[in-house]
Order: sequence, then structure tokens, then C-alpha cells
Amino acid sequence: MTLAERLAKATEVRKSLVAKITNAETKEELDKIELDLRKADIEIKELEMEVAAEQRSLDDGQSERTHIVNGLVAEPINGPEQRSFTPGAGFTPLATADFTQRSADATDDLFDTLEYRNAFKDYVTKGTPIPDKFAPTAEMRSDQLTVTDNIGAVIPTTIMNRVITEATKEGKILQRVTQTSFQGGVSIPKSDLKPVATWVSETVSSDEQKADANATISFGYHLLEAKIALSLVSSVVSLPVFESTIIKCLKAAMIRAIEAAIISGDGTGKPKGITKITAPAERTVEMTLDEIGTVKKWAEPESAIPEAYEDKGIYLMNKKTWEKYLNAMTDTTGQKIGLGRINERGEKRLNGRLVETVEYMKSFDAAVAGDVFAVLVDLEEYCLNSNLAMSYKKYFDEKANKYVHKSLMIVDGKMADDNGLVIIKKK
Repeated sequence: MTLAERLAKATEVRKSLVAKITNAETKEELDKIELDLRKADIEIKELEMEVAAEQRSLDDGQSERTHIVNGLVAEPINGPEQRSFTPGAGFTPLATADFTQRSADATDDLFDTLEYRNAFKDYVTKGTPIPDKFAPTAEMRSDQLTVTDNIGAVIPTTIMNRVITEATKEGKILQRVTQTSFQGGVSIPKSDLKPVATWVSETVSSDEQKADANATISFGYHLLEAKIALSLVSSVVSLPVFESTIIKCLKAAMIRAIEAAIISGDGTGKPKGITKITAPAERTVEMTLDEIGTVKKWAEPESAIPEAYEDKGIYLMNKKTWEKYLNAMTDTTGQKIGLGRINERGEKRLNGRLVETVEYMKSFDAAVAGDVFAVLVDLEEYCLNSNLAMSYKKYFDEKANKYVHKSLMIVDGKMADDNGLVIIKKK
């Protein structure tokens, strides 16, 4: 099946999903259709890119050829600016055609227009349905959801970009993980995520190199639903104030939901969290109540992390664990020894490493035997996979007697390489 045929088939599948919307009887059915639409739209976008790349390749191949016209040789065509040909050779249509020229309208983002931004504001604040003309198509923005009054609305590009940018900068965890956008369900060689240089003269790879070359990772389509507490004055709020408020609410909701999953997600319907990974015995440290406050015991995680991950590893733990057992650590005379300390920039440090305190992990006191209460990890080895496209839904909750606002995004994540992870448990 050719790329064009696959694209046509995917487009038909999407049309059939859109047709099912009006027959959906429950919120769960709508959510399922919504997820299937996202998958179809992602597939359509990728196929369109492949078709475009194939066409460019054909065009480039044609333009690089030497043309024979009326027995004379025409100059090779390398681009739209080089259209000259040998005098007397006659008219060469290929020499005057610009295959790369596209109209400005073809690249305009419909969801970044002032008209759509105002329509989105009215949808959120007044409940006004999004106009049909803003329903995304494969030619407009195929990575988004279909827009209907039942399904919701695509978040304007201006808002979405600011949410992603600010969340990535402000999140303690988000700013440190690796962002990817691979297609879901596809096995990706881990060597593609972390290339390894080898000497050309090395003709035989070691067993470890062979294992690394064969190791793969794949991502799923997990639908993140972040409910938002939003109270806006429906009739008087201005567009700048509205967008600023939406960005603030979305950013806070997304940071909390995604970072919680990165730390403690179980991998079922959500990303697999760092604390859910089973590390080998040599990279698992157990601490008792008597040991957690000793310098010697905190040397064990340091000795367990491999040299290759030494420079980028940081500690993650609950704030209560940090304050009670590390920042307050004392010697036998009761004097504070400063193993855990805060430097002049306000950074928490343990054995010279950065410590990030997160609320998504149990404190040592709240943990039971066998629970993970801290980790030493190179967060760059964690891949957060998403197309970074968000939709927005508003519906009335009859039981709570109020409107519920929520944002939807497809996200998955897992450790591409967990060799740089040391698990610290309560014993």
C-alpha cells in the first residue's frame, strides 16, 4: 500500500470516528472517541509529512537532472532561482516551475488567529459553541481533536505554547527530563535515544554492545486529564486577562499531573514512574531509622551509582525527609554536621549533589518497610513522550451542580536507561 493510499485510508477512519460522536450516549464513550481521534490525527499528520518528503525527493531528483531539449543540453536546475538554460534550447517547463512555492494560507495556523482566540474565550466563559469553521482538518492542524460542542475545543496555539514553555521551565522535574514525540506503539531502538560512538576498527561488538543495540522502547497513548479550578467573570473579562488566567491554571495543573506520574505513575493508563522501576540489588539501598541519619549510610547510594551517571545524578525525596533526617543531621555531640545543606543560592545539597524535594514521594516516616522514599537518578534518562497538543473541555456536573473545566493531553513516559537509577527504600 502506497503512502497516498495509507493517508486516504487513515482519513476515512477519522471521518467514521467523527460520525460516531453524535451517537455517543455517555461521557466515557465520548472520551474513547476523543482518544481514537487523537491517534488518527497523529497518524494522518505523520503520513502527510512522509508524503510531502517523498514529493520533495521526487522534485529534487527531477531538478538535479540534465535536460536534453531539441538535441541541446540545458543547465541543471538546483532551485527556483536557477532557471537559465542554453539559448535556443527551447522552452523548458521544469526550469520555470517552483515546486517549493506554497501559498501563505497553507501554512497559517487557524488556531493562532485572534478570531479563534476570542471564540475560545467565549466558549470557556459563556459556553458559546466553537464555530464549525474552526473544526480542524488534515489540511489545518491534524494533530488536534475534532471540535464540536460535545467534545470540547482545541486550545489556541498562543496559549498552548506558553503553557508548555513555562511548565518546562518552572517544573522541578519537567525541566530535567528528555522531551520526545515518537509515534505511540512503535518500538524504538534505545541506541536512537542515546547514540554510542565506536571506533571504526572495532569489527566485533561485545555482548553488552549487542544487547544495547537490540534493546528497544515503545510508548503508548495515555490520555492525561487535568481538572482545573477556574472562576472567571463571564461577561467583562478581557482577552489578555483571560489568556493569562488560563495559562496559569493549565500550567499548574499540567506540572502537577505530569510530575506526579514521572515520580510514581504505575504505567497503566499513565507514564511509568521512577519509583516503580525494579532496580537490581547492587543499585538498591535500604535504610533503617537508625541509619538514615548517618553519613556512612548515605555513602552507599553514592557508591551504587555507576561512574557514567556520576555527574548528572540528583536526589529526589520528600521535604519532610530532607528537613528531619538530612538537613538536621548531627554528630555524636549534637552539632549539625552539614551533610545535607543549603547553599547561598538556596539549593539543597547532599554529598555535593542537588536535592529536589517533591511532594509525590512518601516521607521516610510515612513509608512502611519496602517503600521507596528517595532516589538518586539521572533524569535526562527519563523520556516524556507527547505531541504537546492539548484540548479543553467544559461540561456541567449534575451531581456537583457546577461546571467542570479540564484539559486533555496524550502523554507517556518511561526510563530509556535505568542504569543511572539508585532506589532508596525503608527497611
